[in-house]
Amino acid sequence: MADRGGRGRGGGGYRGGGDRGGFRGDRGGGGRGGGDRGGFRGGSDRGGGGYRGGGDRGGFRGDRGGGGYRGGGGGGRGGYSDEVSVFKHPSGAPATPVDAEATNVENKYMANTKGIMALGSASVKDHFPARPGYGTLGKAITVFANYFKVTVPKDMAVTRYNIEFLPEAKGRKLGRLFELLLEMPEFAGDITTDMKSMVISKQPLQIPDGWTTEIKYRADGEDEPLERATTYTVRAVAPISVSVADFQKHLCEVNPGPKFELRSEFIQVLNIIFNHHPQAQDDLVTAGRNPFFALSRQQTNAHNITVLGGGLESLRGFYQSVRPATGGLLLNVNVSHGVFLQPDRLDVLFPKLGSGDKTILGKKLKLIRVRLTHLPPKKDKKSGKEIWRVKTVFGLARPHDGRGEEHPPQVRGLGAGPKEVKFWLANRAPAKEAKPAAKGKKQAVRPDGYITVFDYFQSAYPKIQLNERNSVVNVGNGDHPIYLPAEVCLVLPGQNIKRRLSPEQTQSMIKFACRGPDQNALSIVGDGRDVLGLENKAARFDLAVGQSLITVNARILPSPGIKYKTPQNKEKTLDVRGGSWNMANIKFHTGSNLGVWTCLIFQMETFRGSLMGATRERIGPTIKKFQSFLNASGINAAGLIPGPPPPEIILREGDEVGNNSKIEAAFRTLFISKVKDQPEANKLRFVLCIIPMNNVGLYNSIKTVGDTKAGIHTICCVSDKIMKEQRQDQYFGNVSLKFNLKAGGINQTLEPTKLGIVSEGKTMIVGLDVTHPSPGSKESAPSVAAIVASVDKFLGQWPSDFRIQESRKEMITGLEGLFLSRLSLWQAKNKALPENIIIYRDGVSEGQYQLLLDNELPLIRNACRQKYPASDTKKGLPKISIIVCGKRHHTRFYPTTLTDADRKGNCQPGTIVDRGVTEVRFWDFFIQSHACIQGTARPGHYYVVLDEIFRGRPNKPGHQNAADALQELTHNMCHLFGRATKAVSLCPPAYYADLLCTRLRCYLSDQFDPNDASATASVASGATGATNPMPELRIAPSLANSMFYI
Repeated sequence: MADRGGRGRGGGGYRGGGDRGGFRGDRGGGGRGGGDRGGFRGGSDRGGGGYRGGGDRGGFRGDRGGGGYRGGGGGGRGGYSDEVSVFKHPSGAPATPVDAEATNVENKYMANTKGIMALGSASVKDHFPARPGYGTLGKAITVFANYFKVTVPKDMAVTRYNIEFLPEAKGRKLGRLFELLLEMPEFAGDITTDMKSMVISKQPLQIPDGWTTEIKYRADGEDEPLERATTYTVRAVAPISVSVADFQKHLCEVNPGPKFELRSEFIQVLNIIFNHHPQAQDDLVTAGRNPFFALSRQQTNAHNITVLGGGLESLRGFYQSVRPATGGLLLNVNVSHGVFLQPDRLDVLFPKLGSGDKTILGKKLKLIRVRLTHLPPKKDKKSGKEIWRVKTVFGLARPHDGRGEEHPPQVRGLGAGPKEVKFWLANRAPAKEAKPAAKGKKQAVRPDGYITVFDYFQSAYPKIQLNERNSVVNVGNGDHPIYLPAEVCLVLPGQNIKRRLSPEQTQSMIKFACRGPDQNALSIVGDGRDVLGLENKAARFDLAVGQSLITVNARILPSPGIKYKTPQNKEKTLDVRGGSWNMANIKFHTGSNLGVWTCLIFQMETFRGSLMGATRERIGPTIKKFQSFLNASGINAAGLIPGPPPPEIILREGDEVGNNSKIEAAFRTLFISKVKDQPEANKLRFVLCIIPMNNVGLYNSIKTVGDTKAGIHTICCVSDKIMKEQRQDQYFGNVSLKFNLKAGGINQTLEPTKLGIVSEGKTMIVGLDVTHPSPGSKESAPSVAAIVASVDKFLGQWPSDFRIQESRKEMITGLEGLFLSRLSLWQAKNKALPENIIIYRDGVSEGQYQLLLDNELPLIRNACRQKYPASDTKKGLPKISIIVCGKRHHTRFYPTTLTDADRKGNCQPGTIVDRGVTEVRFWDFFIQSHACIQGTARPGHYYVVLDEIFRGRPNKPGHQNAADALQELTHNMCHLFGRATKAVSLCPPAYYADLLCTRLRCYLSDQFDPNDASATASVASGATGATNPMPELRIAPSLANSMFYI
């Protein structure tokens, strides 16, 4: 197993399919079916995350190919072109019918709970809310789900043992210790392990509880342990008998009863059984524990590998997880994509990685595992396989390496070549590969002394040709370096890379990962089954996996009408077609007054001395046209400052510090002249920033200065895009959406009947999210928590607040204060407090649902007690419902017929699933409200952890139960994302909270996304999360109650 480059490394990776767009490696945790938020999500409908130049996806147009400002609406339901195809099993077999037995259990269970709702009134400490019923709205259809049925043998039981090693071992060494443990006779038989802390046995082992032994560490390929090898004490403790058959029976139970206490332990055991096979294969690699990638370079696997450039490649792999569902167990399998270092010699990779800046190159190489090609492999006597010598790169050769040694090495500079690096060579016999001496002569013995790496290899390995310009690498450590030339270091395949990709690499990744739903489904039933070994891997435990993807019952919810105003200020309702609508010749539902606004022109002096960007003369007519467009859209834009042309700020390419100073100076001038000491009516409120190109650093600087210092709304537009006459109205429309929201307007709304309880004006909707440092962030980078909340029944404005908190802490510690601020604002706007509060909480994994109720709910209650009078509290006000929502799951649905597919082969917008892949005891559902632009659509998952609102209300006409009310409200709200003329994939409260988190990352970009220079400075200064205080961050008071984050 010495060649396994990525085993044991941290997780994350890229996810093909989905709809958020862009690379995001900042979110911890995981949703239903596991997973994490590090990674690539191919396909896109979410406009958030970084600068998109005003015309971002999820913008005014609606979607590509129609439904936008100028286009005729996208294809209606059931519309498809000849190119659209839906998944069919390669064998030609028809779709598996929906599991009738599981449906029967669902129906009987719900029938037995009617009139009782025994669990519905239980304490949140004991149960999450029981499902009030299955949804009934919409057109009934059948869809594929990316799940296989798992058959469990009658009376199946296994035994789980916790394994402890002393001294503690980690990473690959820990995995190797488990391999050595399983070689012992006590662990013979049908055994599996997670290589971390557990062993699972089909039959109880013949060892007592607390069994102890010793293992002397022996590396892979070593026949005997080395004399200095560490001896580990091993204990097997706390054996637990896990009756999988009992769990299966619980899932088939038709009567309400107590919860299954060991539920998480059972799922964990089953996942260990299923994951053991791919973990044990030398030709597979995993990013963390899941997903798994095939390393084969043969033609049969070539379609699962693509070169990204810059020394990186992407592999297509497969995620799997055992999921409990009503009627039995299922195996969720999904396509996943990861980024890896190309398996090549370091001297070949250096130019691709960028060998000019040695500091950056050294960082890219750190912890990379390489095979030493100049040394012959060993042969394992037991298996007969060749074991190559493998080392881990510490970095490039440095002048201060080995300072504590008696004869420290001599290195001319960081990243010096083989002729510039000397090490001490003690007296020894000539190397075996050296040229033999002439007959009758003795070969000279080298004296003690320093020798260059170049001379040593010329003498010892004369066949190896070295390039003196290539940097020497250190495969030892800083105190005891071991130097090798790049030419003898072959990068092992499958080494996961977690740093941020370049724009070019991201585009290559999108092209590779964004595949149609039928292609992904075919990969799952083909390559996926082979990689994961589904045909035989669990056979030792008598588990069987079905051959076909299951089908489940689904429904297509109707889309609501979208309300705007005509040019004559009369209400007009637009129809939704294919998830989007056309806003041509329409005004916003509620316009706004921009007040005083102006324009700043940013130009960029390139390295070659040329200027990029617009000039005053060129941009002037465009600004006038844009002003007219705003006025026609219902926005009062008369306050554009007249007089001299807007100023030009000339920035320099690559000079981030200097550019930031110039941006601050420009806004300081505007603030002093147009804001400070000015009457309210004369204060500058908006600045339209014309920038020369998409540039993250420039965007971050403008937003930070405008939002936190000057208190001026800023909107950035790329000069070439805003001045381009082709589809200019469409671009203007995208930008105007943001102007109106920032200025306090309402872009669109729905008929009151479509918003249920919200239309009564007594319900506040709240969105909560937390974002964490991403790979490449400084150690001192904090986590940020965001809250947004509605202020009226129209759901058009969502002011916000936030807190900076301890790094990677998922629960929101400052929630009490955040909630108080939202209640106060609602009270100020409505002269009363809300009677109901519906919370959509993003960013919480399944294992943290109870933590949310234990930690966050009490803080929410405390905030309410401080605001509500005793008379309201006695009446049980406010009533609270909490719905955990997210997209970080691996569940996908595929249409079974062309009639139920959209133009991209995905399920139609409005497709909802609450049966087949869920558990009847819990209240959750999946909705795909949006039309995915590209790739495979990822539905939103919603899980009710607290309900004091929906179940207690009478059903409105057409609704059969509380599930109908919540599902319809959630789906309809997805049409109220103000920055788009289309339905989005995640309910707007959670979506807006996510956008606020993204904006906070802009302000803290020096922490979250440091450039290489600042990262180097951080390392040099010894910055750590333990010693750095939490950064202070405040939004300027003039923007605090606005949607500044749009």
